[in-house]
Amino acid sequence: MLELANTFHRSLNRLTNAEQTATKTIVVDYMSDPSRPGLSLHRVDKAREKNFWTIRVNRDLRIVVYKQGQKSVFCYVAHHDDAYSWAERRRFEIHPVTGAAQVVELVEVVREEIRPVVRAPERRGIFANEDRDYLLSLGVPATYLELLLQVDEDGLFELLPRLPEEAQEALVAIATGERPEPRPVMRIDNKADPFTHPDAQRRFWVASDEQMVAQALEKPWAEWLVFLHPSQRAAAERSATGPARISGSAGTGKSVVAMHRAAHLARQIGSGRILLTTFSKILSERLSEGMDTLLGSSSEARQRVDVVHLHAYAHSHASRLEPLAIADDRTIDDFIEHARRDLDGTITSSFLRAEWDAVVDYWGIKTFDEYKVIPRNGRGMALNAVLRRKLWDVFERVERQLARNELHTFGEVCDRLRQRIEQDETRPFSHVVVDEAQDLGPRELRLVAALAPTASRSLTFAGDVGQRIFRWPFSWLGAGIDVRGRSHRLKVNYRTTAEIRLLSDRLLPARLNELDEEPEDRAAVSLLHGPKPDLKGANDLAGEVKILAEWLIGLRERGFAPGEIAIFARTRRALQERAGTALERIGIGGTWLGPDNTHEDGKIILGTLHSAKGLEFRAVAIVACDDSLVPLQAALDLASEPDEKRLTHERELNLLYVGCTRARDQLLITWSGARSKFLDTVQ
Repeated sequence: MLELANTFHRSLNRLTNAEQTATKTIVVDYMSDPSRPGLSLHRVDKAREKNFWTIRVNRDLRIVVYKQGQKSVFCYVAHHDDAYSWAERRRFEIHPVTGAAQVVELVEVVREEIRPVVRAPERRGIFANEDRDYLLSLGVPATYLELLLQVDEDGLFELLPRLPEEAQEALVAIATGERPEPRPVMRIDNKADPFTHPDAQRRFWVASDEQMVAQALEKPWAEWLVFLHPSQRAAAERSATGPARISGSAGTGKSVVAMHRAAHLARQIGSGRILLTTFSKILSERLSEGMDTLLGSSSEARQRVDVVHLHAYAHSHASRLEPLAIADDRTIDDFIEHARRDLDGTITSSFLRAEWDAVVDYWGIKTFDEYKVIPRNGRGMALNAVLRRKLWDVFERVERQLARNELHTFGEVCDRLRQRIEQDETRPFSHVVVDEAQDLGPRELRLVAALAPTASRSLTFAGDVGQRIFRWPFSWLGAGIDVRGRSHRLKVNYRTTAEIRLLSDRLLPARLNELDEEPEDRAAVSLLHGPKPDLKGANDLAGEVKILAEWLIGLRERGFAPGEIAIFARTRRALQERAGTALERIGIGGTWLGPDNTHEDGKIILGTLHSAKGLEFRAVAIVACDDSLVPLQAALDLASEPDEKRLTHERELNLLYVGCTRARDQLLITWSGARSKFLDTVQ
C-alpha cells in the first residue's frame, strides 16, 4: 500500500510525456516490490525531514518519497537538483491541533530588535489582532504563526501557496470578511494515523494495489478525486427553509458543490430519488462520473441519484407514447416569415424571432391576454396594445403551424411534463440539484419546481450569472422560484491561476445584478499561481498565425500533451483561418469538438467559444479577438433595439469570459488588425 500526494501529481504534470511515462513505470514497480535493488533509494542527507528518500527514474529524474515503517508517500518528482532542493526545504508534520498530516515548507523568521528610544512606523498585519490558538485551530502550521501575524494583504497572497489547503482557505475567508469557526483542540493519539484525517485525505490518496496506482496516474488529480474543500462544505450541507442558490465566478467549484450536495442528500435520505441535472449532455456525463467517484458506482446511495440533462429528461418523459418531435431553428424562422404576411416593414423578422425567443416561447405564452401584460425585460421597444395585438396575430399563426406539423419546442416539452406531473400529483424526486442554473429559462425552472415536493432543501441551484451565454435574464420570482436570503457565494478559486483569474475578472463588472436580488460582489481569490496570460496582436492574419504557431511549439517543448491544449474563437471560420493554418504549419493534429463536446483523443482541441462551456484545459488560446469578431458584429446587427443590443453585448462579453476561464495554467489571446474593445479593461 502506498499514498500519492497532490504535490506529486502537480509535479508529474510538469514533466514531458516521456518523463511522465518513465515515472509512472517506477511507481508501479515500487508498488509491486519496494525492496527491488533497481529502484536505487537514497536518503536525502541535507533534509530536515529524515524520512525523505529519493528514487532514481533515469540519469537526472528523481522521485521524493516519504518513508516511515511500512508507509510510503510519493511527494514530488523533478530533475535531480530541483527534487533535492524541494525535499531540503520541507518536512512532514502532524498538526498540533487538528492532528492531520501536513507537508510544510520551512520558513525562516527574522526578528528585528528595535531600541525603545526609536519610534519606528508600525505596519500592522491583517492578522495582527488574531489569537494564536485560533489561527492554529484553522490548520496554520505553528512555524508560520509569527510570519502570519506580520503579513499584509499583498504578502498574504505570496504566502498562501506555502500553506496547507485548509489554512489557505480559512485565511482567505478572514481576509474577505468571514469568520471561520475555530476547530476544537483534538487529543493527538499516537496510535492514530494522521493521514486518515479529513484534511489530510485532501492531499494524500491511498492506493492498495498496482491497478489503483496505474488508474490514478492516468488522470490529473482533479479528475480522479473529487474534493470538497471546507469553504464549500457549508454550501453543500446547509439546511435551508426553501429553494437555495449557490453562486460563484468560474473555478470556485460550483459543480463540485452540486455533486457533493446530491451525494450528501443521497446518504441522508432513506427512500426517494434525487435528480442532479444541468443544461447539456456533456456536463451531465461529467456529473455522473463525479457521482460514481463520490458514492461508488454500485452503492445503494448512488442508485438513488439520477444524472441527466434537463431537456433529455423532459423529452423522454413528456409523452407516454413516444418522444415529441422538436422544431429546429430554421423551421421556426420559416414559420415566422410566412406568418408575418403584410406586417409593417419597420418590424423586422429578426425582431420577431427575438421576441419569440425572449418572450413568447421563453415564457410559454398561449393567449393574447397573457401577451399583452407580460413584462418584456430588456426588450427595449415599448409596445402599445395595438402593436401587441398585431404581433400576437403573427405568433398565433406560428403556434398553429407548429401544431399542424406536430412540432414542439423544448420549452413546450418542459411544460407538457410539468402539467402531467401536476395532474398526477406524484412528484418523481424528493430533491433536485441543478448545475449551471443560469442557462435555464422560466419554463425549465417551473419544471424543476414541479419535480420535487415543496419542502425545505428540496431544490438547490448552482450557477454564475457572469457565464450566462444561452438565455435571456428573467425574474425567478416570476417563474415561481424565490431564493432570496438563501444564497451562498463561493469566493475561492481552486482551478484557475491567480494571473488568469485576474485578467478574466477584469472583463466583467465587479458587481452584477440579478433581477430579483441585490447586486452580487464577484470578488474571488485563487490559490494557484502561474505565468501571466499572453495578449499578442499582429498587423495581419499571417502574423497572428505565426504567434499561435510559436506558442504551440513552446507548449510542445515544455511537455504539454495535445489533449491538454484547446484553441477557441468566436466563429468556426475565424478559427479555421488561424488555428487550422498554424497547426498545419507545425505538423500538429487538431480535432473539432462535436455537438456534445466530444473530440478525438491525442490532438489539440478546436471549438467555438460557445462549445467551451463547462470544459477545462491546461492551456487555452483564444484567437481572432478582432474588433469586428469579439463582439461579433453580425450578432449585434441582429439586435434591433438599444436594450436588445445591450443584452447581446453582455452575452458576447460573457462568452469571452467563459473562454478565458477554461484555461488552468496558460492563456494566450491573439488578434489581427484592430483588437477587441473588450480587451481594453485587461491591459
